[in-house]
Amino acid sequence: MKESTGGPPGANKPSARSAGPPVTAPDGIVVYPIDLTPCAHLALAEGDIQPGHTYGIHAHRTLEQVTYVLSGRIRAITHDPNTGLTHEVQAAAGESVITLPGHSLQFAADGDRPARVLFITSPPYPADHSDTVTLNTHRPLNQAERNRRLQRLDRVLGHLRGALHRALPEAES
Repeated sequence: MKESTGGPPGANKPSARSAGPPVTAPDGIVVYPIDLTPCAHLALAEGDIQPGHTYGIHAHRTLEQVTYVLSGRIRAITHDPNTGLTHEVQAAAGESVITLPGHSLQFAADGDRPARVLFITSPPYPADHSDTVTLNTHRPLNQAERNRRLQRLDRVLGHLRGALHRALPEAES
């Protein structure tokens, strides 16, 4: 592929799984980050959801997450803190589950085969897992967790401002 001369360096390169080792997310799912350099506003990771295992309940403080099923079937249990309702969703290859910030989420493979999924998050998932709250039950975030959510949001906005400043050339006067 020929690199374009307009746009940030690396903007037209193909992406691939990270050369580093897989990472275990706080809910127990093994994920393989995908390098999206120079993207500043979203992240991708491939995940393996194993049959016979129900993963931990968690919520993201600031992330919107799309879980796109590449192969197999998953079962996702989500909780909407605004309505208080918990839903169970099944998704097969080619289908997705959308999770909003503050909504709790739990995964299981649906069937006796592993499922491969693509996790798409915006803003990007942090390497230190600071956006994830692990929970014992599906519930709204408590006051302390909401306060940490606001702190995380301030950091995310600062990072995005910096990325936009680096990506956009100064206007000529």
